[in-house]
Amino acid sequence: MTRPAPAASAAAGEPARSSRLSRAPDRSPVFSIFVNQVRRLAGSWRYHATAWLLIATMMAAAVTAGASYRSTALEQAAVMDSHRRELAGATVDQLAEMLQPAIKPPLRLTLLVNQGQVSTPDVYSQALSPWIPPEIHRTQAGNHLLPIQEPIDWMFVIRVVLPLCAFILGYDAVCGERRSGTLKLLLSYPVPRSKVLAGRFLALWSCLAAPLLLGALLSLLVAIGPSGLPQSADDVARVGLVVLLGLWSTAFFVLLALLVSALSREDSTSLSLLAWLWVTAAIAVPAMSGLLAHRLLPVASDGEVAQRLEIVAQRIAHEYAGRAGNWRKREWARADGFAWERVSAQVEERRLALQDEIRREALARKLAQAELQRQIAAVSPAPLAEVLAELLTGSGPQRDESFIAQARAFRATLAERVRELDAVDSESPHILFFSGYLSQRPVAVGALPGFVFHERPIGLGFAAARPYLTAFALETVAVVLACLLAFAKQDTG
Repeated sequence: MTRPAPAASAAAGEPARSSRLSRAPDRSPVFSIFVNQVRRLAGSWRYHATAWLLIATMMAAAVTAGASYRSTALEQAAVMDSHRRELAGATVDQLAEMLQPAIKPPLRLTLLVNQGQVSTPDVYSQALSPWIPPEIHRTQAGNHLLPIQEPIDWMFVIRVVLPLCAFILGYDAVCGERRSGTLKLLLSYPVPRSKVLAGRFLALWSCLAAPLLLGALLSLLVAIGPSGLPQSADDVARVGLVVLLGLWSTAFFVLLALLVSALSREDSTSLSLLAWLWVTAAIAVPAMSGLLAHRLLPVASDGEVAQRLEIVAQRIAHEYAGRAGNWRKREWARADGFAWERVSAQVEERRLALQDEIRREALARKLAQAELQRQIAAVSPAPLAEVLAELLTGSGPQRDESFIAQARAFRATLAERVRELDAVDSESPHILFFSGYLSQRPVAVGALPGFVFHERPIGLGFAAARPYLTAFALETVAVVLACLLAFAKQDTG
């Protein structure tokens, strides 16, 4: 007895299942197609490979995020311990030239999105004296001989791994069945094509959403100890929002795979097009966005900034020639009420204000360049999802901008407190803030305020993310309509 060909067997099995399921009043065509597609996908090696890849990458993200969080926290604790030892026994006078560090703590949601914080400065040290320039740097310098490694986090999975898995799983979802003949037979039945497409979409989406959710749960369980997640209701809400963003991204990339598969005649063509889209969206666009941002909004080099600072210093010296730099011993200057010293202090404060304006402008330019790079990259759906995650979690350039603003406000608070400590000493000439002209009394332990970084409220993140959410929604709707149109034009003749 002759055995039927595989294509004929699949074609024969499809109408048998369809007619049998159509006779069951409690099973819709969408559900029937969904069940059959899930069974077919679950038995394939491609599904097992993509599922394990998603889970393994998210588990790796948990391990690396926990290690990064602990390492950064320990380094920052060492910085603060060193500062506390320096403060022990210090006088009010010594505080003038002592660098006071403001530290941006490691992101509690490092597991979710750490790309925007992996290499940005987290220590802003400022002195009250205008003679001491501020310092901004990272606590972890690392090995400069090694390239900066891209952190593995949830957004790396959503931006890079997830589209790859969706494309591998769905590249032949339409063109492969068209070639085998099963699609032609299925479309010949009185079932709306939109329902056929919906069933296939739900099957592919569910097969990817399941390992994504499982990987998210396992990675949270692994990282919950090292990073202290969750610490607040906002943290829980942000985790939930990133999970929803991952499911939304899964739907988008599955729809894109179905669209390309429906437009392609051969499996190889569909796979090649999707591979090109993946490289472009996940690698090329983010790389090009950085180059474009650097070209469109260049920032001044350290040498250029130093040159501008020196020009300001020379200008001030010329404007106040003969009236600046007059610093005498306290016992000599007391006779005329420190008249020369007070004028010199005003000159130095003027120079500090002008130079600080240059430093702020240079730093603001860097933050603006980073924001421009993010906006350019957002033309691609994969980086767009990462931008949304950064905004919703309070990461990225906006967290750095908030840190700088809070650090500068901390300097003003610290200055006010030192003024109060100096004011109670009647022996002090009260020339702030210059070492040698302040109170010689020691500072009591706990007398100075400490810097506390406040994360951005989740409401601000939603407000900033609104245009990007709209853009992602419009892109998703466009791909849905394109899929419906491409599937409606499938040949059944």
